[in-house]
Amino acid sequence: MMDASKKRFRTTKMNRIAHLNGIRAFEAAARHYSFAGAAQELNVTPAAVGQQVRQLEEWLNVRLFNRATSGSSRLTLTEEGERAFPDIHRGFDLIGRGLNHLFDEPEEDLITVSASPSIASKWLLSRINEYQTQHDDIDILVETNVSLVDYAEHGIDVGIRYGLGQWEGMCAQHLMFEEIFPVCSPDFAEKYGLGDMPPHLLSDIPLLHDHSVPSSSGYPSWQEWSDCVDVELPKRLHGLKINDFASVTELARKGNGLALGRSRLIEDELKSGELICPFDMKKHQYRSRFCYFIVWKLNGEQSDQVDDFRHWLLSST
Repeated sequence: MMDASKKRFRTTKMNRIAHLNGIRAFEAAARHYSFAGAAQELNVTPAAVGQQVRQLEEWLNVRLFNRATSGSSRLTLTEEGERAFPDIHRGFDLIGRGLNHLFDEPEEDLITVSASPSIASKWLLSRINEYQTQHDDIDILVETNVSLVDYAEHGIDVGIRYGLGQWEGMCAQHLMFEEIFPVCSPDFAEKYGLGDMPPHLLSDIPLLHDHSVPSSSGYPSWQEWSDCVDVELPKRLHGLKINDFASVTELARKGNGLALGRSRLIEDELKSGELICPFDMKKHQYRSRFCYFIVWKLNGEQSDQVDDFRHWLLSST
């Protein structure tokens, strides 16, 4: 004999559709790990999202979220919620694609690419012209985002991300490594005598700190550089902290401090001589654990054009 919890799934399809708002609220809250984030996306109040989720849980007789009253992760998925979320998320993704076919003109000759402003301006855009010359029948739309975005929601075909190669719901293919080393303007190096100064005497040198991803282990930092090249630095490193690598590079180029250069993003400045490594580069550079990856949505449909574009990216390194 079937127990009560299993009998609930013997309801009609119409009854299941009646809980569509609750399912949508669950899917959005699970992505944002927040009722407030889901509410902003769905244009309702957090209380309404919470109520819809509770009604869904009552109907299913299953708890989908663990709710905490304090801490950084107040909303987490239960084991049942973890099992259900991927298929429900893919379902809404497919619904969105279906609606796009109804309301939008097909854009088979458009490839939408996502990248951070730094990698887009310093590496990708200088190479796009080559691709467009070879494929003048295909348009490229480059969207720059500092934070990670939902590729399905924003209609993104492929992207370039900087990290360790693991992002939930995404496929990742290694694109290129990167070397990290100190850089500054020639005038700054001369002013502070950096060519003659051992790197461990940087306590009185204005340092620039890139805090684009400050909480990520492995993201290039002065401490990471110190550990990797075996140079002991002062216990306290003062200096300006900025959450944008392009701004850090610009300040270093103008002679405002010593920064950590990322080889893939400062190629032009090194070639022009606007930035230099004031120390022996062979001894004072390291290969970052963070790399560049080509990414696309897991289980997402990929056209031949997008596949060709990914292969072109790999050949452009």
